[in-house]
Amino acid sequence: MDKILFMKKIIQFVKENSFLFIVCWLFALSLIFRVFQLDHFISYHQDQVRDLFYIKDNFERGQIILLGPKASVGNFFLPPFWYYLMSLAYIFSKSPLSPAFLTAILSSATTVIIFLFVNKFFNKKIAFISAILYALSPLSIEYSRFAWNPNPIPLFTILTFYFLYRFLFENDNKSFYYGAIAANLAFQLHYQGLVIVIFYFLVNIFYRKINLKSFIKYIFLNILLIFPFLLYEIKNGFANTSGIVNFLINTQTIIKLKLFGVPFFIKFIIRDFSLFLSRVLLFKNQIIGYFLLGIFSISMFLKIITFRKVDRLEKPILIFLVTSFIMLFFYKNSLIDFYLLFLIPIIIIYFIFLLFKLKSQKAVFLIIFFILIVNLGKSPTFGNYDKTYLWVKESIKLVSQEKNYCVSYNIFPQNYIESKLKYAMTLPKNQPVYQNCDVYMYYQCNPRIMTGFYFCENPVCKYKPIDLNNAELIDMYPLYSGVKIYKIQF
Repeated sequence: MDKILFMKKIIQFVKENSFLFIVCWLFALSLIFRVFQLDHFISYHQDQVRDLFYIKDNFERGQIILLGPKASVGNFFLPPFWYYLMSLAYIFSKSPLSPAFLTAILSSATTVIIFLFVNKFFNKKIAFISAILYALSPLSIEYSRFAWNPNPIPLFTILTFYFLYRFLFENDNKSFYYGAIAANLAFQLHYQGLVIVIFYFLVNIFYRKINLKSFIKYIFLNILLIFPFLLYEIKNGFANTSGIVNFLINTQTIIKLKLFGVPFFIKFIIRDFSLFLSRVLLFKNQIIGYFLLGIFSISMFLKIITFRKVDRLEKPILIFLVTSFIMLFFYKNSLIDFYLLFLIPIIIIYFIFLLFKLKSQKAVFLIIFFILIVNLGKSPTFGNYDKTYLWVKESIKLVSQEKNYCVSYNIFPQNYIESKLKYAMTLPKNQPVYQNCDVYMYYQCNPRIMTGFYFCENPVCKYKPIDLNNAELIDMYPLYSGVKIYKIQF
C-alpha cells in the first residue's frame, strides 16, 4: 500500500513539474549517450596532450593564461577561453577524462538550450523532437566525447540564438549583451565562431535594433572578453595579429579565391556538406547525404526568393544559414566536419521545421521514429573505439604498481606517444625514482632502482644500447598500440 501511495506521489510530482521533468530527462538522455564508457572513446592525441601539459605547467607556475590553443591554420593563437574551461576541469581532476567529461556536460546542456529556445519561440512539439535529435545525433555525440576546443561551439551557437530572439522579439535589452558574450566565446573556442560573431552583428543591423550607445557598449564588451589576449599582444608586439594578417593576405587573396573559390565550393557542397548533413541527422552515407542536400537546397532557394513571406521567427535562421555559406565560400582551405560544428543545432531545427510542414502528421512522426531508431542503432556510443587512451592508462597503471621503478622511452616523436605516456605518468601517486633514466637503463645498476621499464616502437627497440636479453616483454593485448613494454629487473 505504501509503495502504491509513493508511486502516486511521484506521478503527481511529475505532472505538476512536467516542464522541469522534460528538461532533466533530455539532459540525462544526452549525457548518458556521451559518457557511456567514456574512457573507451576519448581522443587522447597530440592536441589533447598539448592542452593538458599547458594547463599543468601554468598551474604549477601560478601563471595567468593569456592565450588559447594554436589555430589549425596560420601561425597564430586563439583567445584563452578554452583553456579557462579546461582549468575548471583540471581543478577537479588532472585526468584526461576530466575535460572530456566537461565537454560531454556542455553538449548535454546544448540539448536543453535547444529545447528551451524552440519551445519559447516556436512550439513544444518541435522543441522536444529537435532536442532529442540533437541528443542522439551521431556527429554531435562523436564530437562531444573528448576534449577539444571546437567541440563546445554548438552550445554557444544556440545560446546566441536564444538571446538574439529575446532581444529581437521580446525587446529584452540585456539579452543583446548576453548574445554578444555567447558569440564572442564561440569565436574564442575556434575561428569558425567568427561566422556567429558576424551574423550576430549583421542581423541586429538588419533589424535596426541597436543605436550608437548600444554599439559602443557592444564593442567595449567584446574588447573586455578578449582582454587577456590583447594584453599578450601588447606585451609581444602584436605577434598573433601579424600572424592573422599574414594568413589572410597569403591564403585569402582575390587571385587565389578566383582560382579556388567557385569550383572548390561546389565540390564542398556536393561532396562534403552532403556527408555532413547525413552525419548530423543519420549516419555517414553519401546517397542519404545527396537526398538531404537536395531537400536543403530546394527549400533554401524557395525561402530566399520568397523571403518577405517567410515567418518572422524563421528569418534569423535563414539569414544565419545564408551568412554561413557566404563566409564559407570565402574560406580557401579544406572544410572538415569539425569546421561546421557551429551549424549542427540550426541544421537540426531547420529540418524539423521542414518536416512539420508536411500535411500528414502520421508521415512526420513515422519519419522521426525511423530517424531515432536508426540513430540508436548506428550510435557512436556503441561503436568502435580508439584504444589509445585505454592502452596508455593500463600501461601506466601496470608500471606504477612497482616499487622504486624507472622508465625510459625510445619512440618516434611524430607519433606523440611518448608525450601521452609522460603526461599519464604524472598522475599516479607512486612516481618513478627518476623522470628520465636512460643512463641507468643502460648500466642497469642503481641502488635506488629495483625495476626499469623500457617503452619502444618495433623498428627501434634494439637500436638503443639497452640489453634486452634478460628483459620481460609485457603483453598488453588487445590494447596494442605499436609500442612494446620491456620490464627489466636491476
